[in-house]
Amino acid sequence: MKTVLALLFCPLILLSPVLQGCKSKTSHYEPAFATDMKEKKVLLFGVPNQAYYELTDSIVKYLNDHLKGIRIQTVATTTYGKYNEQLARGYYDLTITNGITAVDAIHRGYRIVGKVIDQAGNTGSIVVNKDSSINEFSNLKGKTIATPGAPALSGYVLQMLYLTKKGIDVNRDLKFKYFESYESVFLNVYLGKCSAGFSSTISWNAFIKRRPEVASRVVERWQTPGIVGSAILFRTDMDERIAAQLKDLFLSMHTNDQGRTALAKIYFLRCEAADSNSYQPIKEVMNNYASVIKDHN
Repeated sequence: MKTVLALLFCPLILLSPVLQGCKSKTSHYEPAFATDMKEKKVLLFGVPNQAYYELTDSIVKYLNDHLKGIRIQTVATTTYGKYNEQLARGYYDLTITNGITAVDAIHRGYRIVGKVIDQAGNTGSIVVNKDSSINEFSNLKGKTIATPGAPALSGYVLQMLYLTKKGIDVNRDLKFKYFESYESVFLNVYLGKCSAGFSSTISWNAFIKRRPEVASRVVERWQTPGIVGSAILFRTDMDERIAAQLKDLFLSMHTNDQGRTALAKIYFLRCEAADSNSYQPIKEVMNNYASVIKDHN
């Protein structure tokens, strides 16, 4: 299997993390409301792409509105691979990322301080083109699947394990095309270039709200069981007073209107305290994945 530091607020990403790896220019969050920026300590919040940057913008603004002596600046990379490279060398002070990437980041100078509870329970979706006549699991055999590939937890790994339990030999029965973003996955299924697609459920729900015409030709056929959601990561060398202030803001965000609005923009319900032990289920999933599935990308 390709290393997990090779895709998400996700979810996200990353997305989940929500969306992954859009082709975009590097972006920086530049809040206009603050007048004393030079006196504030700047912390970098990493996101994998422009789409995730736009979704998390309200969360960053919420943090900046309530932090004292600190400013959060968002840094969006052009691809998920670049995001993982930056994370691996400790470039970001904090980020929100999927469980697979989070577990790996524990060994690269980060600690898990919280987990995201999202509106879909961190499940994965299998969407199909309505013209593909895919109604049973066996109908997937020989078909081409659009997916971001590994290490997308709810956009690849969960589906691969789910289909294995449903009698599909994912190593032989399926063909795969790999894309940098969930949007590309959906559009390739919509255009009939792929018969089915893997994505996080939260990304699918968000996409059809923005592009309802896609739902006229693409439908969610199956949904995987859920797993622990995206993790909030802080660098281990972050000042403890700053870390405590940030953690409190994340965990209490759902208790006021501004915070709930910011969370809802990215389809989050709330954040809960967590640590590496909270992500033991991810380790078990990856062990199962490695034992039964030959990586394809």
